[in-house]
Amino acid sequence: MEKWKRIIKNLLLAFVLISIGFALGKNFTQSKETQSNPSNLKGHEFVRVYYLHSTFRCTTCNSIEKRTKEILDSDFRADIANGLIQWKTDDFQENEVLAKKFDVIASCVVVALVKGDEVVFYRRLDDTWTLLDKPAEFDSYIRSNIQEVLEMRQKKV
Repeated sequence: MEKWKRIIKNLLLAFVLISIGFALGKNFTQSKETQSNPSNLKGHEFVRVYYLHSTFRCTTCNSIEKRTKEILDSDFRADIANGLIQWKTDDFQENEVLAKKFDVIASCVVVALVKGDEVVFYRRLDDTWTLLDKPAEFDSYIRSNIQEVLEMRQKKV
């Protein structure tokens, strides 16, 4: 019995130490991102592309997200690397503030111009649903809307 108590005690201690290490590592990573990512600077203006999804995600929802992310990674890689564009996914059913801000009632892509922490302009791309089965039109729709909002940012700078 004493042997089992010692084993359980050691397992619990190991769990606590691993949890503390994970928490410290996560905090270190977040602070490092804040220091190295120019979009985290107060007043910095950038474009954030959101994919807002519901808690339940269908195949179409997943396809819209995947295709949008692929366009960002291929066509806007340099803008992402230098902090001019950010990608963010969120569950709009859990994040009611964001859902209300963008008037979201279904999964969608939103392209927003952000200054510091404030959204100064946004465009919800509702046609992604009808264009998904037309890849060239879908890609052009996503690409042109991101480019237009990016150009708004560049004109303001």
